Amino acid sequence: MEIIVHKKGGRFTTRLKGRRSWKTFLLVKLYFAYFSGMKPLLSEPEAASYSLYVPPIPGPAHARQLETFINRWVYGLRRPMAVTIAVTDRCQLDCFHCSAVGRNKRGAEMSGKDIKKIVGESLKLGVSCVTFTGGEPLLRPDLEEFVSLVPREQAVALVFTNALALDEQRAASLKEAGAYGVHISLDSPDPAEHDRLRGRRGTFQAVRQGVRNALQAGLLVGLSTYATNDSVDGRDLSRLAALAHDWGVHEVSVFDVISTGRLRNDTSHSLSPRHRLLLMRETRRLHRALSFRPRILTQTWTNSRRGFARRLGCLAANYQFHITARGDFTPCDFTPLTFGNSLREPVAALWEKQLLHPAYREHCFTCRMQSADFRRKYIEPLPPDARLPYPIGEVPGCGGPE
Repeated sequence: MEIIVHKKGGRFTTRLKGRRSWKTFLLVKLYFAYFSGMKPLLSEPEAASYSLYVPPIPGPAHARQLETFINRWVYGLRRPMAVTIAVTDRCQLDCFHCSAVGRNKRGAEMSGKDIKKIVGESLKLGVSCVTFTGGEPLLRPDLEEFVSLVPREQAVALVFTNALALDEQRAASLKEAGAYGVHISLDSPDPAEHDRLRGRRGTFQAVRQGVRNALQAGLLVGLSTYATNDSVDGRDLSRLAALAHDWGVHEVSVFDVISTGRLRNDTSHSLSPRHRLLLMRETRRLHRALSFRPRILTQTWTNSRRGFARRLGCLAANYQFHITARGDFTPCDFTPLTFGNSLREPVAALWEKQLLHPAYREHCFTCRMQSADFRRKYIEPLPPDARLPYPIGEVPGCGGPE
């Protein structure tokens, strides 16, 4: 089957050639109707960018992503769209919500050769979005080498950073290496509060300067933040989105605060159902007020079971996986469970092993790490002093030792 995509007047038209099912026809029409209703973040003569997470449309990398999406929802073939790769555990900060606390730091971090293997096997598996994370990935002087491993016709390369080291030269070198964009963490629109949550003075100013440098280099720029009940009540997102609009940021990602890492045994910050509803309403209002610049993506919407979001839900083991700085394969970077080490087993084999596990065999409409049942079975039994990520087959009560 061939899908021919044209963009005219801000809308997509599609034509399907060859054999296809009615499900494929309907899914493709709905898929492009969804993007036709969006204002692009960036328009170029041959393609437009609608999100940092989505390759330019139309284009070969996006065609790979669309093929994966169709195979998932028409034929039940689960292949990942995205991988996040931690290239280091080192970081200059000590964040309140750090998800890396408790990670096993024995042995050396992955070498350039190791990361080349991971990137290659991930691309072969079908990913169309490769994000380099940490720790703080800019602490790796060879980061640009990793970015250059991602062919633009196959996938987009992103970097997730705290921006402390994102000076003009580094932003330019990332762009030259082939980076599509950067995600920069911003915990609060209040400078003093952001610095407090990050454990270091001056981090808010570093974010502001990092945004300037990335935009000047021609990168797409996203801000990444998280929502708590208090931040929703205080309407922090409105103030943060206003900053992003003034700064020229393309996209804001709002994750739910996840009880992992430093907060593994503390679920008190988790969003209530009422606060989830308030957050989605605030997002809709901001999109209207700011004309979708920046675009705001919330994990709350992804897990809402509403409309297109029903096809998303929990991204772990469905659309993405994560590799730690020492090669451990985990369902996502918030999940402290591993299915093995990608330096000893092929990525494809670990992906399949994951899909066969009872916890990940079926599509989950909401984040597993926020599910009381999942946490009761797989997270709460973990030993207090466990080195993370913990082998899922050894979790007490789940076939592992008591």
